[in-house]
Amino acid sequence: MFEAGSKIAEHLLHFKTNSEEVLNWLRQTFDMDVRHGSDYVRPDLTVTIHDAYGKPFESFEVQISATGDRVVFDRVDYKLKVDKAYRTAELHVYDMFALKHALMNLYSAFIVHNKWGLLIHSSCVIEGGNAYIFSGRSGAGKSTIARLSHPRPLLSDEATIVKVTGDEVTVYDSPFRSDTQPEFIREGVPLAAVHLIHQSPHVSRERTGGTHGVIQLMDKVFYWAYDKDQTKAILRMYEQLAQKVPIYDLHFQKNNTFWEAIS
Repeated sequence: MFEAGSKIAEHLLHFKTNSEEVLNWLRQTFDMDVRHGSDYVRPDLTVTIHDAYGKPFESFEVQISATGDRVVFDRVDYKLKVDKAYRTAELHVYDMFALKHALMNLYSAFIVHNKWGLLIHSSCVIEGGNAYIFSGRSGAGKSTIARLSHPRPLLSDEATIVKVTGDEVTVYDSPFRSDTQPEFIREGVPLAAVHLIHQSPHVSRERTGGTHGVIQLMDKVFYWAYDKDQTKAILRMYEQLAQKVPIYDLHFQKNNTFWEAIS
């Protein structure tokens, strides 16, 4: 069995798999070292991955059951079983598309369970040593914003890892990418602003109220609810985010002039 260790944000993950295809995908996706049967510092989460499961992708719908000492997330192309302490997980996948989605599901549930932070459907760009999040409905232009922000470093183009504990809100480099490769930026970057984006014939940036911002962001978190306490934890973390970081409505054209409004 192949074993590989990777650090996502502040969390050490230990992967195990018998599949070379899975191993190669992990190596391309995560900042990791790969070895055969090696000893590891105690990881935060151990994930055993099996391939050749299920059927091709049909929909994003996930069935969830929480019984006894584990939670099961079931989609036609993957099955994820995780203990309720979120220390060990077993994953069966149809292909690498399913693997990516299952790991996003797992990591989001893991950080919510630990009340550490959120995985937000957004892109995130570094400018002047600070991080700026751009979020919106599907098709609003998150990938366009990421592309137009070049050559600024990207922390994410699809799923942004946001730590909400402590005195400030911090963003970490995300391996869960859509169109770009991770840059493996290992240090967290302070979050300066969140933008709710809207394509428009004009450019404008207006600060929105914290409550409105929280409501607009609530459906942008990658999370499949199965527990009322965890849903409350998400809401509390969003409220903390809105208290510490300004949220703006950003209307932008398909060019980089929106950065003039930001800076």
